[in-house]
Amino acid sequence: MSAEILDFYKKGVTFISVKTFIFRRYLYHRKHIMKKLLFLALLAIIVSCSKDDEPVINSDSNNETHPVNDSITYFTLKVNEFYIGEVVNSGYLILNDNEGNILAHTQIENNKEYVFKAKKGEEKESFTVSRFMYRNRESSQVNFLSSFFNIKKGTIWNFEGYDTSNVTSNTGETNENSKSFSLKIQNIEGYNKVSISSNNGGASYSGSGTNNSMDYNVSFRNNYNKFLITVHFELEKSKYILIDNIQDEQEIIVDGSELKEFDAYLPINLPNDGNTYFKDLRAHLTPEEIFETALFTRIESEAASTFGVFENFYDFYIRVYTSNYVENYSYAYTRESPTLEAITVPSYTTDFNLINSSINAFEYTADQKYSTKRSTWSYHFNDSVEKKFRYDSWSFRSNELAYQTIPELPQEFFDLYPHFKLENLKYEETNFSKGTVYGSFFMGENSSESNTTKVTESLTFTNPDYHNKSFKKNEDFEKMIKELSKL
Repeated sequence: MSAEILDFYKKGVTFISVKTFIFRRYLYHRKHIMKKLLFLALLAIIVSCSKDDEPVINSDSNNETHPVNDSITYFTLKVNEFYIGEVVNSGYLILNDNEGNILAHTQIENNKEYVFKAKKGEEKESFTVSRFMYRNRESSQVNFLSSFFNIKKGTIWNFEGYDTSNVTSNTGETNENSKSFSLKIQNIEGYNKVSISSNNGGASYSGSGTNNSMDYNVSFRNNYNKFLITVHFELEKSKYILIDNIQDEQEIIVDGSELKEFDAYLPINLPNDGNTYFKDLRAHLTPEEIFETALFTRIESEAASTFGVFENFYDFYIRVYTSNYVENYSYAYTRESPTLEAITVPSYTTDFNLINSSINAFEYTADQKYSTKRSTWSYHFNDSVEKKFRYDSWSFRSNELAYQTIPELPQEFFDLYPHFKLENLKYEETNFSKGTVYGSFFMGENSSESNTTKVTESLTFTNPDYHNKSFKKNEDFEKMIKELSKL
């Protein structure tokens, strides 16, 4: 079936055409009604849906059916044709009531629509939906379970994967199309960092230097041989040089005197809290060209507390963030917008007290204003023999309301994913967010479409006893997380 609709009832699966047909025939052929009922019901089940297509529901022992007009749809999931594939190898969906009891569960398949129904008067006004994503690679395995509490009746979710074959063909590097050049930047005394970006929005490079010069080896591909070099200074505003049509194995030397000032410098107003902040900026120069001018760039002074931009820049992505390892928290301000003006990072409180870190009895106190929150328990394992790492996590997510009872997970889920063991999970962190982070999952319908301007504030409190900082720096892991976060 191209778009399968699955009806759920506490007392079985309803097939209205069969019920109506039998009822009408019953008025005229009472003597033969039981034989026809049995035959037609079995025929409808066989034709309508195979057993493998049906989600499992928590049903009563009484299998009497109910007419469709006596039911109500309380949740819908739409899955496009690309969701299960290269990024997500396998997926699962579980619905629970607010007391943690299982309402329904199913393995997820592409290009399907799942409609969850209940008898009128017996539907839940709110409930919990858990999404599981599994990904296995030669050197890594990731298992993400996210439970979204307080989902309202009538909510529609869209799982929208993307065609990775197009992405791979456009971005994959081979010995044939991978090229490189050497870059030396000299006489840049007082510099803080150098950002190198191709017209594809980034670059792969390594380098070394002294207190007033840097030497780099930069890789690029055929179509992306235009580079923006941005030099950030500790006590001055950033400067740049734009170099076009770079050739393979070309040697480029740039003197500090050749650097130019940007068309404008937009101020970044930071809280006066004693923290050191960093900045990122990415923007389009043309529909085909996107450049990155700052990435993990430390803001050292008031002069450096700016974003240097071109007049023709548009569709901005900026991020200003800090980490306080003494008090175990991190903060990030993110903005995506067609245009960019001065940025003001609002002040925030860091009041958070963890009372119980157990996943079964989690409790904390906090004085935070937020639209969504997330608490995560995770487990990681590095196998030095197989040279493979595994990362398992279970996240609780909610809107401004409290987490409900921890959802029960069906045995069928553990049978499919036996490596996912709850006893391995340890409390990692709790995050409070204002803006668009997972907020759409608590709306009437979530979709990739959104407003043109998105602003998000995120405050995360980490468990000081959770030691996985070196693991999270793994490049393969970070790439995998970035791909999964798009879904």
